[in-house]
Amino acid sequence: MLDRFSALFLKDKSPLASLKAATQWCKNLDLADPATRNAKVHGIVTDFIAGNQNASFESLQALMLIDEHVQEAFDAVCYQYVSNPRMSKEIEQKLWKNIVAYAHDMVDAYQRFVQAESNEALQKQFAPLMPMVLARSLRYLAIQAKWHYFRFEKVPPKIWTVAHQLYRLSEIGGFDSNPFSIYPQASTEISSCADEYIQMLMLNTLANNNLSVRQIDLVDSWLEKWSKLIQISRKYMDDRHHFCVNLQESQGAQKINTDLMGEPYRYWSLNEIVNQVQEILGRLLTGASYASLDLGPDARGPAVTELLKHLDVFWTMSMRNSQVKRSERTKVTKAVDVIYGLDRICGYIKEDNDKFMRQGRDVKDQIDYDEIMDMRLYGFVSSRTKQKSTVSNPYVVNKKLNDWHTWAIDNESNGGYGAVLRFSENEWIRPNLLLGLRLNAGDNWQIGVLRRISRISDDEISAGIQVLTTTPVMVGMHSEQNDRLENMTVTELGFTGGLELPNVRTALYVPHQIEGKSVNTLIMHSADYGLDKIYQVRARDKRFSVSLGLVLEKGIDWIWVSVNVLRQEN
Repeated sequence: MLDRFSALFLKDKSPLASLKAATQWCKNLDLADPATRNAKVHGIVTDFIAGNQNASFESLQALMLIDEHVQEAFDAVCYQYVSNPRMSKEIEQKLWKNIVAYAHDMVDAYQRFVQAESNEALQKQFAPLMPMVLARSLRYLAIQAKWHYFRFEKVPPKIWTVAHQLYRLSEIGGFDSNPFSIYPQASTEISSCADEYIQMLMLNTLANNNLSVRQIDLVDSWLEKWSKLIQISRKYMDDRHHFCVNLQESQGAQKINTDLMGEPYRYWSLNEIVNQVQEILGRLLTGASYASLDLGPDARGPAVTELLKHLDVFWTMSMRNSQVKRSERTKVTKAVDVIYGLDRICGYIKEDNDKFMRQGRDVKDQIDYDEIMDMRLYGFVSSRTKQKSTVSNPYVVNKKLNDWHTWAIDNESNGGYGAVLRFSENEWIRPNLLLGLRLNAGDNWQIGVLRRISRISDDEISAGIQVLTTTPVMVGMHSEQNDRLENMTVTELGFTGGLELPNVRTALYVPHQIEGKSVNTLIMHSADYGLDKIYQVRARDKRFSVSLGLVLEKGIDWIWVSVNVLRQEN
């Protein structure tokens, strides 16, 4: 009888019964390790959700106190997952489930109080705390979404539904952009409901970028600060906005098109965040230390710079292609050979160009592409080029068998292809990667860009490829100022047995149209670009002086620019 009475008494003294009970319970909680602290808090939260305890003002205060008190321990558990990529699958699975389940149940616990606002008496009591309740809930929803990105999984629709509802409630309450500290005793960081929501949406824009766990977590930490640069708007501005979200649909950020207009939609611009990334990159190039850039204690080294470049490229391209125009896709069953890396692509394109020039002619009586290059540059044909011209098939460049990847094509459109591939065999892929591709062994190589990546299963990925041109031409470039050619020997200007190109500036000429007008463009190494820079370009047997114009697109190590032809050389 005494035991039953004691159990009933203890139930009444649940840590969530009052602020005083929660304070006392937290003192004992500090004696445990982080994982145990999380487990204990998770236990009382699940009991609260499962029980019939009333959603009172005191229980909300108790929940918020315990939530803040456990933040350091929860962060430690999350860091354990992010910083330990080599843990066993069993440990990873258990840790992943614990983190996601904890965040899920914290949202459910807070939802009890959000939904209780239908009671007018409780509304007045909860009102001062509601901005913090909604902001914390949005943060826990964002944690669940991020952990799904770690596994290349789609975010469950319910997470987006709840996030949209909570943000809409903050708009209705008129405090969506009000700044405050979400966990005032644990951190001085200032945030808002809008900041938490836009951080979640912006990380979603990178969901298909094939980033590692560490990269996703690092970008998310940067977005805590950068999200404050972005404002959500109800009214669409054609010359400013790049992404939108529908508050009545169970999905995240979307590219804008003419159908995505009206009240359920919210819009935002990438201008400020891209400017921030470019400013950081500019400071790094001028010698600034990583510590001075406020990127976090673990943000050091070339890998961080490459990640910043990737964000710059991806978000800049999203700005330029914000209004999606997709042609109809057709289901097919094909295979495509794929190569990547500008120098290797140039090598194969040169082989195609040479083959085209020799078709229907007696090779022995003609000067080939390499001889033209030698004569133009030096006034004589190098011995290496003469040796090459004696082989029976001079346009065939020695290469390894299967010196490319083969992807299965399952759909095609006027603009490109959709491929299905194994992730374990293609871990190098990234959005905006420049590709060379051909459908058959006898075909010429085309130039494309990898636009879209999405995970189908653990080791299966869907990739979208846009074809830029089916008729590229490899060109050599020479600049009178500080050109690498000045320090080269004739021997260095020949092929060395593989697809390795001469140590010269190489690029791809790509025919292109802008607003119905034909323009000359080059795809070149990023390091070779400079606005208004003048190059002498050698294309087959022609030579031009050109100035570099506006940037059409850029990747991490390549750039696509318009060129103005100044004159044709003799």
